[in-house]
Amino acid sequence: MIFNDFREPAAAEAYDIALDYLWRTGAVRDQFKTYKFLTAEISRMVDRGQSNRLWMANLAIAAHQRRFVDAHAPPVSA
Repeated sequence: MIFNDFREPAAAEAYDIALDYLWRTGAVRDQFKTYKFLTAEISRMVDRGQSNRLWMANLAIAAHQRRFVDAHAPPVSA
């Protein structure tokens, strides 16, 4: 899926960086949900005035991990 936000060219690069990282680490379990989630997260950042591609990518990766990866982790035994 291609992402582009005409308001901020760095957003497309942030999306590509985040998606590449998530694929390489095996964090993508559902392609469509991941694409949709990253698009929404990065669009919200652009709405707030963010323009740094690495910052947006890192925030999107962290949000994805909190939302999808940590939710599927097995409980920690004491």
